[in-house]
Amino acid sequence: MRYKNCFDKERRDFLRVVQRAGISAGLLKASGLISGIMLARAAEAQGGVANKSCLIFSGGGCQPNLWYPSGSTLGAQAAPLQSQYSKMVIMKGAKLSGAGHGIMFHRFDNASFSKDSFDVNMGRTIGMNFPVKYLNVGTTEESGLSREGSTSKPVITSPQAALDILFAGGGGGGTGTGTAPRKSIVDLHYPAINSLKTKLGQHEKDKLDSHFTAIQEIEASITSTGSGTGSSGTCPKPSTTAVGFDALAKLQSDIVTLALSCGMTASVSIAFGTDAHNHIFDKLGGRSSHSSHHFNQAQYTEDIAYMQSLTKYLLDKLEAAGVLSTTYVTQVSDMGDANSHGNDDVPMLVAGGGISGGRVLDIAGKTQIEIYQTLGQKLRADQSPYGAAYRNWGVSTISGL
Repeated sequence: MRYKNCFDKERRDFLRVVQRAGISAGLLKASGLISGIMLARAAEAQGGVANKSCLIFSGGGCQPNLWYPSGSTLGAQAAPLQSQYSKMVIMKGAKLSGAGHGIMFHRFDNASFSKDSFDVNMGRTIGMNFPVKYLNVGTTEESGLSREGSTSKPVITSPQAALDILFAGGGGGGTGTGTAPRKSIVDLHYPAINSLKTKLGQHEKDKLDSHFTAIQEIEASITSTGSGTGSSGTCPKPSTTAVGFDALAKLQSDIVTLALSCGMTASVSIAFGTDAHNHIFDKLGGRSSHSSHHFNQAQYTEDIAYMQSLTKYLLDKLEAAGVLSTTYVTQVSDMGDANSHGNDDVPMLVAGGGISGGRVLDIAGKTQIEIYQTLGQKLRADQSPYGAAYRNWGVSTISGL
């Protein structure tokens, strides 16, 4: 049989497996959670090949002498990442297309205001067979990292809205406008899941129970942090005081992890703060992110170390869920040294995906453009009929990544 591309073959192979298992197309359509879980199990059976992308925006830059490792020990500003260093490559000499405040769209795309950002393009290429094309969440409304063509896709700051998109028929696309369900997402999916359970082995049943437990825990967290659903069925603006930033960053990380482990999407992005740096660090005395930039050395080091602790939190979650080895996780910031808003030594890293970690890779002034080019090809996005929506794949790659 002739296939249009490798993703078409994977889709047809998956449908044949589903059919042989006696699972009807109607059952798959009845629950995106079912189709996502079955996709995840099929991918797991393929031997752990990297097939997902997770982008992290971590604002604030760094000071090279306090971020890059000395030997095998990370600097003070990157110290929280030490336990995950063996699974990551830290980029030395990395530049950014458009560093400094106010140019957010340059973070995830190739400096074009009319093309898909990388996260969106990955959703439309490697994620073309997944229930949700892409999910872009964050902590702060002002973040504008993602673009679908020439249309800006603001980050989803409401955890409930993110869950609705993934599991309650929101349809994906990162709009953040799904209507919250009137009952638990778990309850909504139970009828379809009960129809499926007789066709599953014990491993799959255990995975289902694990996913349902995670969903219930997130729903409980949304309620307890005040970001739940009101009587009107909509979500209030997340708090930016007291427990706001830290709790929301970790809750959004939990949702990202759930989305990838459930097979709901192959492409996620999460923004910890914005390049405006008006987010409040409730865990650091309630100060604004920007207050340390010009220049309080002790506070700046504390701020950046805290931001890296959020990246560590997400990496730990992905690893515990068993998806870090099949997901390329990329961190990018908005500048190098915050005091000068510079474009040199921007703190970028790539983790997971089965890469050879525990090392520094000098990329000699290359930018996120070449990083995404390299990862896109590793993920075979250039083989998709939609790959050109992001770039022509003629950009140079990074050797050794």
